[in-house]
Amino acid sequence: MRKKIIPAYMLAAAIFAASSLMLGGCGAEQASRPPGPAASKISLVNTTWRVVEINGVKADFLPGQKLDLSLVLSKGGQFSSSTGCNHLSGSYVLNAGQLSFGSLLITRIACTAQLMARERAFIDALRMVTGYSLQNGRLKLLNRGGLKVIELIALRKQ
Repeated sequence: MRKKIIPAYMLAAAIFAASSLMLGGCGAEQASRPPGPAASKISLVNTTWRVVEINGVKADFLPGQKLDLSLVLSKGGQFSSSTGCNHLSGSYVLNAGQLSFGSLLITRIACTAQLMARERAFIDALRMVTGYSLQNGRLKLLNRGGLKVIELIALRKQ
């Protein structure tokens, strides 16, 4: 009787494929559920927020972009952000529905012209923020006139 030997890489590939199918099914089922009470309990602080719009312009993933355009407000008045190319950090003040950003520090990695233009728009919009609205997992950063300058969606709690 001759035994058939399966190479380790083929076995690993088969296991990976099977687990991907099982996990993919779970994700699809979960995504189709309507948001429950947990969606309304999202905290402004210590949540990763992905930027979806800046001054009415969708913040789509651009060619050359390495990371999501995101924002995290940490306890203690510090924030960190990815502009899709560079990293941004600084201070913020949160008080009774008011939100403003203070000094900003940014890395200076050269990016495509399109990414740099959006990064500039994002930084300019952050400097205009004086308030916010948080509803259904969406964070809207508002200017002095109460108009939305940046819209973000909650990704995960830090």
